[in-house]
Amino acid sequence: MSELTLRVMTALVLFVGAVAWLFYVPDFWFDVILLIVAMAASIELLRMVKMPKQNLFFMVSLLMWGVLIGHHAQGLWLPMAWMILLLGWFILLILHVHADDLVQSFQKMVYAQWMMAWLMMFIMALMILHTHEHGVAFIAGACVGVWLSDIAAYFTGKAWGKHKLCPAISPGKTWQGLAGGVVAGVLGASYVWMTWADMTWFWAFPLAMLLVVVGILGDLAESALKRVVGVKDSGSMLPGHGGLLDRIDALLPSLPLVAMVWIIFA
Repeated sequence: MSELTLRVMTALVLFVGAVAWLFYVPDFWFDVILLIVAMAASIELLRMVKMPKQNLFFMVSLLMWGVLIGHHAQGLWLPMAWMILLLGWFILLILHVHADDLVQSFQKMVYAQWMMAWLMMFIMALMILHTHEHGVAFIAGACVGVWLSDIAAYFTGKAWGKHKLCPAISPGKTWQGLAGGVVAGVLGASYVWMTWADMTWFWAFPLAMLLVVVGILGDLAESALKRVVGVKDSGSMLPGHGGLLDRIDALLPSLPLVAMVWIIFA
């Protein structure tokens, strides 16, 4: 089986699963699946940065996710969850990391916490949007926009890519691929939002543009982290696609930002 075929098959399974989760799963099971995704991403992140005592650090992450998702990030529960992670991980670092490895382990912890901050905002945005009147359609449009941007950028770059976008971070990305990805992503997200989220073109197009551009920055940010820690993929959870974080890296910063702008101003 070719790499492209494997990627397509995995993408189809993910698409069907995402549709079922967003549109047909009851609220309780939506939260349960969200918790499972957050746990899987946490495990993958700790492995990616090669954090020592990963099981202990994961247990603190599990407690943090339980607090955050169990209370839907309402009121002071969001900062409470974040403090649990910050203090819990720091205490583990003090108690269980050898003095000779302290500097390197502290750097790894900072890398992981940086990604966890984005992941927390992403999970919070999903919970808030899921209770909004048109929130599910908004999530669907954001996913369509980011995924179409990624697919179009890949094929456009393969066909016409000549000028490297950021070779130090992601050598495969080109300006031509970027252009193709932006066009496809903006059109895809705008169409879904105007059709199912009761959004006018006045809001749909600029929000879609913001979504795609920030999504590209999120992709590059995760690529930079992978370069720093010396890995090609964030994991191997998704055949043909690498890890879970490789699939949602563009959504981590873009969905919370665009959702916040939409809810506050639109």
